[in-house]
Amino acid sequence: MRFVDDWSILLNMTESTRDKLIAISIQTMAVKGFNNTGISEILAVGKVPKGSFYHYFKSKDDLGFAIIEEYGQQMRRSLEEHLASAQGPALNRLRSYFIQILESFEGNFCACNCLLGNLGQELAIQNPAMRDAIFTHYRAVERVIEGVLRQAKAEGDLATSADEAVLAKMFFATWEGCLVRSKLEQSAQPLRDLIDLYFLVVFPGKK
Repeated sequence: MRFVDDWSILLNMTESTRDKLIAISIQTMAVKGFNNTGISEILAVGKVPKGSFYHYFKSKDDLGFAIIEEYGQQMRRSLEEHLASAQGPALNRLRSYFIQILESFEGNFCACNCLLGNLGQELAIQNPAMRDAIFTHYRAVERVIEGVLRQAKAEGDLATSADEAVLAKMFFATWEGCLVRSKLEQSAQPLRDLIDLYFLVVFPGKK
């Protein structure tokens, strides 16, 4: 299981023009951002006529909301599916998910991305509606992590005094920041340090 920004898989599988445009947009905007990606560029890559774009999307912003929704849903689902299929205690299952993402970046740090994080930095001030849409998906992921931490507390692996909501929020925020750091350093070490810090020190805490 892997959740990264290789949306070529979806692109090859889909027969829907709408899904194709979303997949191309995600791939392109992961590199160039929202403002620097033009509709004409997306249409050229997909070999889709301009009229088809406006059949599915009212505007570029409308496409942007569809991208945020698709990416956010996939991000949350991939985490939930891994947690459901992985074996062992709650913290181990959560750790193994982020380890798999980390390992998928090895040798390809240009893919060290979270599109929602990128778009959040780019659009938070200039487009409040998109900011709110992105934040909604951040919170959805945080709630999944919060549920894992609650289970870890029941298993005796998380301090009873720990605030699961705060820990989930801070862990995910730090993960997003370390994605940027790893890209800058062209190294997975910031992500490894984060995982070690949280799973060996912060989450266990003082029981």
